[in-house]
Amino acid sequence: MKQNPFLDYSWMPKYDAMTPELCDAAMAEALPAAARALEGVEKRLDVSWEGLVLAPGLAVRAPFEVWGVLCHLTSVVNSPEWRAQEEKWQPQIIALAQRASQSKPLYEGLMALREGDGLVPWQRHVVERQLLAMRQSGVGLPAPQRRKLNAVQTKLAKLSMAFSNNVLDAEREAKVVVAPEEAAGIPADLLQGKGPWTLGVDFATYDAVMRHAESADVRERFWRARSTRGAVAPHDNTKLIDKILELRRQEAELLGYADYAHLSTAAKMAGDPQTVLDLLAPMAEVGRPAAKAEDATLAAFAKAHGHKGKLMPWDKGYWSEKLSQETFGYDEESLRQYFPMERVLEGLFDLIEDLFGVRIERQKGALHAWHKDVRFYRIFEGEALIAGLYVDPYARPGTKNGGAWMNEIRGRDFETREQLPIAVVCCNQKPPRGKASATMSFYEIATLFHEVGHALQETLTRVDSATCAGISNVEWDAVEIASQFLEQFPYEPTLLRGLSCHVETGKPLPVDLAKRVVAKRTYRAGSALVRQLLFAETDLALHAKGFPRKGDTPLALMRRQAKRLLPTALHEDDRFLNAFTHIFAGGYAAGYYSYKWSETLSADIYMRFRGATAAQRRKLGRRVRETLFALGGSRPAAEVFRDLMGRDPDATAILKLEGLVE
Repeated sequence: MKQNPFLDYSWMPKYDAMTPELCDAAMAEALPAAARALEGVEKRLDVSWEGLVLAPGLAVRAPFEVWGVLCHLTSVVNSPEWRAQEEKWQPQIIALAQRASQSKPLYEGLMALREGDGLVPWQRHVVERQLLAMRQSGVGLPAPQRRKLNAVQTKLAKLSMAFSNNVLDAEREAKVVVAPEEAAGIPADLLQGKGPWTLGVDFATYDAVMRHAESADVRERFWRARSTRGAVAPHDNTKLIDKILELRRQEAELLGYADYAHLSTAAKMAGDPQTVLDLLAPMAEVGRPAAKAEDATLAAFAKAHGHKGKLMPWDKGYWSEKLSQETFGYDEESLRQYFPMERVLEGLFDLIEDLFGVRIERQKGALHAWHKDVRFYRIFEGEALIAGLYVDPYARPGTKNGGAWMNEIRGRDFETREQLPIAVVCCNQKPPRGKASATMSFYEIATLFHEVGHALQETLTRVDSATCAGISNVEWDAVEIASQFLEQFPYEPTLLRGLSCHVETGKPLPVDLAKRVVAKRTYRAGSALVRQLLFAETDLALHAKGFPRKGDTPLALMRRQAKRLLPTALHEDDRFLNAFTHIFAGGYAAGYYSYKWSETLSADIYMRFRGATAAQRRKLGRRVRETLFALGGSRPAAEVFRDLMGRDPDATAILKLEGLVE
């Protein structure tokens, strides 16, 4: 009988053979088998690492691996058929997770195991984290409260899925028609054939239009189409947001926390919301006046060049790009021509090979991938194959989620089976047009480096246990450290030139232009900072005990936060919150601050590389490899940082890199 590809654990998954029907069959087989196996583990309880950590994980592994594949496919080749599978099996997957995490025999056994002396330090760390996760899953609650918690968590998962699908559908359906007389300034690669043109609002298209379209009316139509995603029927998330926040309040209350913000941060590096706010407050003190000054400069520039009235949200990108061109002497679209994607990938992999002592080779032939644009790379150390990496680079609005992300395809595991790690990096850059090369903006380059940084932590781990290899068991607010560390490197002029090769002339980026591109890092840095602080502090406030006040709404709260943090109030039609998938459909609820938290630590690490010789950089790179990448979640992130740096973090490093402090 032919192996179901969802249950095939050979080196590379056969995505091209996977169908919704085979997913259904795999889940129907794996779920009941897992329930029986878990019950057997509880009955034959063995107070040991193997009996209480490995055996329960093995018991439920198959359905969770099938679920992971299904979630990946709904994110990259979404369809009604895949959605139906996700909706069908999600409640049962959640029920199995709850059954395992609320097992009193396993919890009591882990408590006894922790008290004994049979664990080595990394195992003890894993057990401590598992015990905390079980307490946060309600293992200690009386049966009636546990049933209520389970119902809350099941509803939350369903609502989060609906939120994400609404955003995906809204973006797929949103179109803006541009007439020929309105097209001035819009990059030619977006205007194929004769007009009028119907364009989507995926980020790559939207960003290009907002920065270059000369027509304010066109920019306004694009701004309204994208800013109201998830806010207009039939894809309106407004009521879903209220329901999600209310259910999270109930979840925190049932588990004995003051609010969901305390529940979320308890398992993170920060430990509590106040520690986060203490980190963000000094940044706001620096960012607010800088952003106000930047906006005043921008308004004066726009006025001097003919703009009438105050700058609207759809004007800022356009005039910011014009001011940038005048200040730095180049525009982003012409810069793209220096960065064909193949050369950028080649340069990125050259950097990784040099710093971390590995070799990366693209695999040819049949990849059995989910889409023809996907490529696969094998990672070697010496002659030994140690990992694999998928790259899915291009936007596919409506079937592929927006943004960029890294996922684990296979986790490293040499404790229960010989399995090498495989990661996937998904981006949403412009696809190539016709026979032309796909080119990258600087933003897309930085995003690629960021996601590959995640993938390095996943693939270069040296931990043999799946419980803490790669990003497994890493505190959520430390997960971004590796990615934001690698994201620093494109800001080096020499390295940036190494990524370049003009699509027509083949010449590298001129030295002077490379320096100007890098100098732009500090351009409107205050505005970028306060925008991130707005998202982080709104997220925390939405999940704090003080919200909602009588008659309050999430949108009203965000507007109050904006009034406090931003130079100008949010536009009355701005509905960003309705498409904020990070906190309503991702893993960042009361945790969006993780980006600034991790960025603070990653900038501190990177500062060691600035000004270092090539030999010193290789030595530092190997040190990063052996700590940040290799140790995974086998130790607390704070200890890993101290191992690497020999001290606690310097919180001013990121502000120095962005030119906000001397």
